[in-house]
Amino acid sequence: MENKVVVITGGSSGAGEALAYKFSKEGFDVVIGGTNLERLKKVQLNIKSIGTRCEYIVHDVSVEKDVKKMIELTIKSFGKLDVLICNAGISYRSVFEHANMEVFEKLFKINFFGSIYSVKHSIPYLIKSEGSIIAISSLNGFIATPTRSAYVSSKHALQGFFDSIRLELKNKNVNIMVASPGYFESNFRKNTLKSDGNKEGSTARDQKGMITSEHLADKIYEGYKNKKRDLIFTFRGKLAHLIKNWFPKLSDRLSYKEILNERESLLKDY
Repeated sequence: MENKVVVITGGSSGAGEALAYKFSKEGFDVVIGGTNLERLKKVQLNIKSIGTRCEYIVHDVSVEKDVKKMIELTIKSFGKLDVLICNAGISYRSVFEHANMEVFEKLFKINFFGSIYSVKHSIPYLIKSEGSIIAISSLNGFIATPTRSAYVSSKHALQGFFDSIRLELKNKNVNIMVASPGYFESNFRKNTLKSDGNKEGSTARDQKGMITSEHLADKIYEGYKNKKRDLIFTFRGKLAHLIKNWFPKLSDRLSYKEILNERESLLKDY
């Protein structure tokens, strides 16, 4: 039987890399996109050792023509597309008063428009295969935190976009799942941009006790198989979602305290 095909943006590290391995182990042919050629080659080699096929493309998801090339590569290589995983993203830590608007816009182009472009060029093939779209969002897709206004707003926008097209594609049998993890082990926070646009290079959080990228990938695959609509991880995440909906003022206080108490908090001197 012909393998199903999955495309993963941001597939060279972190959650994207873990998802690439998970889907390949489940028999999928994989296409990964990213900016780091050496990392992409390494992931491709690892996937081929599993016994499934993998193609990669070095591209920038914030550029529509690059995203179009990713989908064209997929169809040329495998003839179809069954699952699109919109995973690529960055974060930006700054008090909004001090935020650099060029960096703010850069984040939005990657986090939001990268997903928009990916979906736009994938839709015809996903309708044909009656496939799935998986959006890797965040608890910040519905819960705001201070000093993360760019990231939070991009994830809120992403949530609204996928809620909208889910309704449009209802009769096309294309399933859309938004996965909203909280903190998990990755280099994501080390790559978070500072007010000046440079990478922080360290994390403001202790990763001890966080779920692993592999566990995250397992849960996302399980959600995909069960055609979930939304996926929220851990009891803490589900509780945070409940508090946000039912006790918004309490949610605000807890979110403020959470960021105030992190290492090198930008709120302490503001």
